Amino acid sequence: MRIQYFLALVFGLGAVVSAQRAELNSVFEDANKLYLAQKYDAAISQYQSILKNGYESGAVYFNLGNAYYKSGNIPAAILNYERAKKFLSGDEDLKVNLQLANMKVIDKIEPIPELPFYQWANSLLTIFSVKTMLWLMYALYIVLLASFTFFLFAKSYAAKRFSFFAGMFFSLLLFFGIVNYFIQSYREANTEFAVIMSDVANIKSAPDSKGNDLFILHGGIKVQVLDGVNKWRKIKLADGKVGWIPDTEIEII
Repeated sequence: MRIQYFLALVFGLGAVVSAQRAELNSVFEDANKLYLAQKYDAAISQYQSILKNGYESGAVYFNLGNAYYKSGNIPAAILNYERAKKFLSGDEDLKVNLQLANMKVIDKIEPIPELPFYQWANSLLTIFSVKTMLWLMYALYIVLLASFTFFLFAKSYAAKRFSFFAGMFFSLLLFFGIVNYFIQSYREANTEFAVIMSDVANIKSAPDSKGNDLFILHGGIKVQVLDGVNKWRKIKLADGKVGWIPDTEIEII
């Protein structure tokens, strides 16, 4: 009887999840129709309702960014494009739209030049998102097990030789995948970025409204968050400048 109750509970929860997902898909489709009808504020409200229900996806963030862009809210558009990158790291449409949005930002921050090797290594590490890397590692592990099994049961020398070298090749790929996954996971856990949301932000020399004004930033600039004290955040720009800003004027990506 306990097993029957357990199975009923599992299937019941599965049905609830499926129904909720179907409902959210319907909301997503309605939001897309509103967007196409140029009712951007209504579309934004629908997309946000999906996120408030705990469902995140690259498509939702991407479309929400598009709706904000069309409505003229560039900082919010950039914020959601950046959030979409966590799910759609290699999407060309997303890259183009983010570039277009950044072109409308008032401040033009010139990043500190990187060494060619560092640029190459960073590009290699970020080809796939963390979630994609997890699925790729799982697939490589399955293929590696298949190669090992084929090696054990192969009868000819040529078949054993082929399966052995195939297993070595997939082992190497799996090793680099694991290294890539842990490096990206460490970066995401220990590096925090945000977008300036206020029209004009006075960056201070200390976490205090009475601190000296170092420089001014406008909405849409992406910054790295280094530290936090009370309701202030220490930020760093791509050009190396550092200062403090109230946490109400930024949104974490």
